[in-house]
Amino acid sequence: MRVHTRIGPLISSIFSLNLNMMVNALFLFNLISAFFLDSTLYTPHTDHALIATDFSRPIVDCVTEDFLYVATDDYIYKIEPAGLKITDKTPLPLRFNYLAIGQSEVILLSSNEIVILDRQNLGFKSGIGIERGDHQPIVKDQSILGSAQGRQFYLLSDGGANSILKVIDMRTGKIVRKMTMERVKCIVYDEYTETFAAVDIKNDLSIFDMLLRRTKKITLGFTVMTFTVHPEGFYIYSDQGIFLISRNGGIIDFQPTPDQQGHCGFFVLTKTGIALLDATVLRPYQWVENRYTISRLVAESNPAYGIGTDTDNNFYLIQADPIAVIPINEQRRLPEGALDWPMRIDSLWYLQLGAFAHHHNAVRAHETMRAEGVPVIIDSTDMYRIKFGGFSDKSTALDLAERMRLKGWFVYEPKLPISKPEVFYVNDQRYAIINGIVQKE
Repeated sequence: MRVHTRIGPLISSIFSLNLNMMVNALFLFNLISAFFLDSTLYTPHTDHALIATDFSRPIVDCVTEDFLYVATDDYIYKIEPAGLKITDKTPLPLRFNYLAIGQSEVILLSSNEIVILDRQNLGFKSGIGIERGDHQPIVKDQSILGSAQGRQFYLLSDGGANSILKVIDMRTGKIVRKMTMERVKCIVYDEYTETFAAVDIKNDLSIFDMLLRRTKKITLGFTVMTFTVHPEGFYIYSDQGIFLISRNGGIIDFQPTPDQQGHCGFFVLTKTGIALLDATVLRPYQWVENRYTISRLVAESNPAYGIGTDTDNNFYLIQADPIAVIPINEQRRLPEGALDWPMRIDSLWYLQLGAFAHHHNAVRAHETMRAEGVPVIIDSTDMYRIKFGGFSDKSTALDLAERMRLKGWFVYEPKLPISKPEVFYVNDQRYAIINGIVQKE
């Protein structure tokens, strides 16, 4: 068993014990607490900032990669992480439970549907019906799955006393493969071995291949809160501390973390503050006071940022340098030009208000909406879709949809042929549709 020699004789002696003895060595707890709060290897310094959001609705889910993507009950936001500037947003016509991202997609998941948005402009691309259930994505960043990610989606579902792992065909919504196991506490994708690793309620670690076939099972022997992937194995977060174990279950390193309440990557939440661990030697070297009573850290794929929420569902971004707290309420309006990204010459924005398999149902919806003063059209390219538009810029489309209280999916697609011009009014403001484009008069 390898031990970092820089840890010192106290921790080295702990490693000489077997695993069960180590986690039960409670008589060392006070000594270990002092080590974590005042490390002899690093002097903790407040080099981190908490940046607070002021969303009007509670956060449902979020994921980070190039941008921070945040889903609330009725909107999805695309946020530049360093300054928490909202660069794009799209209203959601229904509530979704989980959020994930792919190579070029944002993926929304409800109990019976997967919806795909364009990652560049948050425009609607497609929807896929799935078997109803309590589903959540196994992998929040689907792009790390390689070529298979565009065709398959991996889900974890609640099966009562057990958990069900499923592979969904993204083209049809059908289940390609599923397997049942002990109720899962946490599951991650191991990009180093291209496998899945899951810890169940019995604190056993199971390894699965991409077809969800179990290839290994390891009994850990201590309580697991959650875990993440490391090049040499896994970081296991327990109520005793953080273990670094090999993929065969051997202990490589250990960091006691008394009063730990959660983690996000290498950010560790305690009762009094948030510490950042050094990934090389697993020791705290930066720390910030938890002035905002953050109660939960959300694990994310970007190691440069931590995400937290308080008991009121306010949302925080934890970042390094400079030290500052920047409320987003002063920046909540989209900055000028935020939605101005390279547009295709032949495409416009449309608000899709309905999609029907049968023509007579589409005609009925079309007539109802036109009677209410909404100049919709029927697009019969594939199904019969009721659309309002087109708009040359997304800002105008968002503004009119909010003022007219219309709910639907925003789509960015080739311009639809509209032969005759027409006029409509919104709060005494006159608009015209000329050559298929909505214009304010």
